[in-house]
Amino acid sequence: MKKYADLIKRSVAYNMLLGDVKKNSLSHAYLLLSEDRLSLDLLAELFLQAAVGGEDNAFRLQAVEAGTLADIISLPESGDKVTVKDINFLTETAYITPTELKKKFYVINYGETMNEASQNKLLKTLEEPPGVSVIIIKAAGAEKLLPTVKSRCRKVELAPYTETELKRELSKYYPDDEKLFLAVNAGRGSLQRAVDFVSQPQNIKLLKLAEEILTQLDKSGGIAEFAFKLYDYRDSLSDIIDFIELILMSSVKINCGAASAGDFPYDVAAVARRYPTNAALKETEVLTRARKRLALNGNATAVIDELLFSILEVRAKWK
Repeated sequence: MKKYADLIKRSVAYNMLLGDVKKNSLSHAYLLLSEDRLSLDLLAELFLQAAVGGEDNAFRLQAVEAGTLADIISLPESGDKVTVKDINFLTETAYITPTELKKKFYVINYGETMNEASQNKLLKTLEEPPGVSVIIIKAAGAEKLLPTVKSRCRKVELAPYTETELKRELSKYYPDDEKLFLAVNAGRGSLQRAVDFVSQPQNIKLLKLAEEILTQLDKSGGIAEFAFKLYDYRDSLSDIIDFIELILMSSVKINCGAASAGDFPYDVAAVARRYPTNAALKETEVLTRARKRLALNGNATAVIDELLFSILEVRAKWK
């Protein structure tokens, strides 16, 4: 069985799609939504396997997984951006009778990258759907899609996983308790983020650096020291911000009596002493602001000093 398939098959999203298959009532178009790219890809693959009879046909199951069925067309042909050329190909071939299956399936990856011209071109096919084809649009979000495109698709959104769901699934593959705990918590409901965490040893160093900032940054003179350390990891500043927030929210659980220090593989007790609940929550506002600045200009160096100063400023007010 495909790795992590059990996690996907327990989701509401998959069972909605499976219901359509079992009722033999496939929509002409689906919009599958999730920022969790790994789960989104698995959801689409498992849906296709069920739709073409793969669950009961080992050959078709393997063919879907290998991408060798002629009637399952993945777009774009290369890269991670959908082009007008890709949509032209779809609209020009969607009405042609399938060769192997009862229906053809067009899988549009990175649907959020379609420009307005591509979407308007696709819209004509969505408005007059070919009975022989099913269009599956996979997107990280629906914000950049035209309302007319969204309204003509069956929308299926994959909800974030609970910590319990992620832990149950990841424990099958990652027996290291410390890494497992951190992956589940750092994942914040995303299988992709959780798997990325355990597969990148550097993340442990980034987490430790986040812990040092929260437990050792006391005076403005310390900003230069930590700015120098953060500069070495400037390409991973977004991850460090996430880890700072993870530790702060763990400290909130400690201060509220919802958890004990032994539940965490870092010195959350020291952070909880330094940051009362209100201070920790205020610090999350600082982190949100830093994320926005980083997203706007992409210059980690410009964000680092302000981030450290703001963290120190908030702590000073609640000291």
